[in-house]
Amino acid sequence: MILEEPGLSPDYMSIRTILERLFTPPPSEDLRERIEKLEKRMQGIDIEWTDVYDKFRNLHLRVARRVKVLEESSSQEEPQGEESEATPEAQSPMFTSLSPRAQEVQRQILQRRNRGNGGE
Repeated sequence: MILEEPGLSPDYMSIRTILERLFTPPPSEDLRERIEKLEKRMQGIDIEWTDVYDKFRNLHLRVARRVKVLEESSSQEEPQGEESEATPEAQSPMFTSLSPRAQEVQRQILQRRNRGNGGE
């Protein structure tokens, strides 16, 4: 609260009032409540981020394991000679993720399509 002091101009008093309103600190209880709310929100965001990161990491590990299993199974099939008989279409990247049975079915489908188009 500003008390009018004798002998000071009204302009000085209005500037002083404006400056006091701008630079007076907010009530401490309100500030504490705001800080506590922000801290709780940050903790919630931190927990949520940790959950999302864990889910992503688990998904990444599952995909990596699946790729490893597929690579091992494809390396075991190569010595048996199945890949040497395969058509060029069967050696495309589209077939690499398929099981041997699915590769055979896909190969048959492509052969039928080629026959229908006058290919073979």
